[in-house]
Amino acid sequence: MTADLQTLFTNLAKASANQGVHPEPGSGLVQPTHGVEIPSAYKDFLRLLGPGSWGEFLHFHAPEHMSTHEELLSSFMDDDLQELLEPTADVLVFASSDNGDMCGWHLHDLIRMPPDACPVIRIAPRSFDGVVIAATTAEFFQLLGQGANLFGVGALPWVFRPRSQQ
Repeated sequence: MTADLQTLFTNLAKASANQGVHPEPGSGLVQPTHGVEIPSAYKDFLRLLGPGSWGEFLHFHAPEHMSTHEELLSSFMDDDLQELLEPTADVLVFASSDNGDMCGWHLHDLIRMPPDACPVIRIAPRSFDGVVIAATTAEFFQLLGQGANLFGVGALPWVFRPRSQQ
């Protein structure tokens, strides 16, 4: 983990009573059904902070609770929706906002690229278009830490609430 990310995560952890999660060694896989390794910046984030909410707005998911955009919409699926969903169907969602934004990585990127080089995709509410909001997961966290307005609501408050406290 880079020193910048270590500092960022440590500062967030200080505002949290959560001790993070401690995955089993070698548990870099999301779910057997997805069969991909997630970026190390996200694993490091979970180790220090665990699942929870940044600014009580952006909610981060544990790997076992991650789903693709298609899986999240499967109960509403019909032929028309399937066609609209095609560009973002394989986005593995790791965070969602109170406004309905979803952040994730394309599974096809996680398969063909080193996970740490995969861009972060944002799917806007009621949309089927994915937009790259960060070149990597590490950059995504750095942007959040710098107060970037990634979701149209301004900078997120510098507060992290672990899932167990929500």
